[in-house]
Amino acid sequence: MGLRIPVILAIISISISAAAQRRVAAEVEVKTVHQGKVTTVSSKAFCSSSGELIQVFNSPYTYYTVSNPDGEFKLYIPGKNEVYSNRREDFSDKDNILYLFISGHAGDMGLGLYGYRLAKTENEEGGLIKRTYKPIAPGKGASKVELVLENYLPIYLAYYNEGGAVVSRTYLSSYARMPNLVLPQRVTSINYTAKKDSTVVRTVFSNIKTDGKDPMFEFRVPKDAKPTAISPVGK
Repeated sequence: MGLRIPVILAIISISISAAAQRRVAAEVEVKTVHQGKVTTVSSKAFCSSSGELIQVFNSPYTYYTVSNPDGEFKLYIPGKNEVYSNRREDFSDKDNILYLFISGHAGDMGLGLYGYRLAKTENEEGGLIKRTYKPIAPGKGASKVELVLENYLPIYLAYYNEGGAVVSRTYLSSYARMPNLVLPQRVTSINYTAKKDSTVVRTVFSNIKTDGKDPMFEFRVPKDAKPTAISPVGK
């Protein structure tokens, strides 16, 4: 028990610091594999603890996205000075890894934000901890979610349907330890879209910087941007 005290204190310290953390910037590569096709999207992300997430994409052309936990979303194309705006639940960035870790929600991977409550905690072999979450309102979302932690950091997340089958798995690894922030640099999600099919999404964070003063944190869509009805693909 005594050996765990320094670890627990360190995690508490990290959690407090993370909650106070204001900004983090990172280069992000998202590689998606579905039906044998591989798609790679790269961006630079600028996230504040308030939940505002600004991303800059340069392919196939330069565009910016601005989102927040409330589902407000904007896609700005500077070459045309056009902006697409919408507000929908699936546009919310409250499940974004950067936001979860700098806002202090990494402990439950944001499950509390989505209406899940802790139902059971179990100690596993190797010092791992497994936590089982269930929806506060049965019938909404997954029937249960399992979260596994190592050294009190999340390393595995699984969602189950009503039939007891896993519908998605997420693995978090390669944690980087920086002043006031601990962040997984690799996140791999497997979504089982059919019995014999799945979609694999691997997200890699690099060149991570905390509390930076990059002007992109202050980016705002120009007021004279022309509204457009284009629908963002892949959001």
